[in-house]
Amino acid sequence: MKYLILFLMMMGIMTNIRANNLIYTPEKFPDFSPVTYYFNGTFDVIQNPYWFSQQDFFKKHETLWKRVRDPHHSIKKDGGYYELFKDEVFTGRVLPNIFLHSIGGAYDTRWLTEYFTEKGYWNPKLWSFFLTFAAHIGNEALETSGKEISSHDHIADLYFFDIVGFMMASDNDIMKFFVDELGMEAWHFQPAWDFQHDNIFNAGLNYIYRPKYFKGKVRPILFSGMQNMGGVSVDYGAHTISTLAGVSLTNPLKQKGRFVVGVFHENEGRLSSSVMFNNSENFRWRVQLYPPAFKDLLQVKSDIGIILAENKSDQFALGLSYNLPLGIGFISK
Repeated sequence: MKYLILFLMMMGIMTNIRANNLIYTPEKFPDFSPVTYYFNGTFDVIQNPYWFSQQDFFKKHETLWKRVRDPHHSIKKDGGYYELFKDEVFTGRVLPNIFLHSIGGAYDTRWLTEYFTEKGYWNPKLWSFFLTFAAHIGNEALETSGKEISSHDHIADLYFFDIVGFMMASDNDIMKFFVDELGMEAWHFQPAWDFQHDNIFNAGLNYIYRPKYFKGKVRPILFSGMQNMGGVSVDYGAHTISTLAGVSLTNPLKQKGRFVVGVFHENEGRLSSSVMFNNSENFRWRVQLYPPAFKDLLQVKSDIGIILAENKSDQFALGLSYNLPLGIGFISK
């Protein structure tokens, strides 16, 4: 009954979302796929191979269900409500909870709702809710492989921070503030299936902020995700180059990690290519060419995406996507 009540509450919240588009337009996102979003959201956490694994994918969902099906019992079992609030609200863990689950979740929920509305889906708000929450559940399931992560993390995310995100997605004023004033955008990765090892690589949810308060051709930019960076964006004509530096998380509980640098190129407001050094998934370097890159290089419209990377075990990764929600590739042995 409690899950039915929660579901009905969420449907009441979601029905308040009006159809005016703040994020999605077919012109700006001609290659957007909800399935790609699911893989990025679910496998986002595997960017940290020191803590998390995608092995036993379905068994991890069973483990998650046992931890969250009776929140009160699990909270008491893992130390009580004091420990829950101390760890998830009054430590550095609250930052990814807010920026990824609440604010990032609100952005993605709104994006998906506008997409499903534009495509004429029946009840687009319902589709958006289920897809976003499915990705969050998948992400929490993979987090069960972290030995120091208890039910408190999953319960705080799924029962509070994610719900806050759904609520914010329904508020036009809040979303206009994020998108129009803070310049929030999603720079999600291009996930690919490694057919040799039957694994997903190059998955991840990333959000950038370029506040509109700063005018001119040089603007500050913040990058939020499993890698948190800051830097500057420089506009030249219809193009933008952004150079950032920061931390790629290796210990999510203590917010510690390695130094990471990234350079990103945009064409007419769309991310077209990027190169990152010393970054997530233990990559020494990673180059990504998004579909707009081929418009730059070949002066033709294309749906091709390419990933090329090398990790610290001297393994090369190559991925290719072409008008598909999930690319295909391999990581050398």
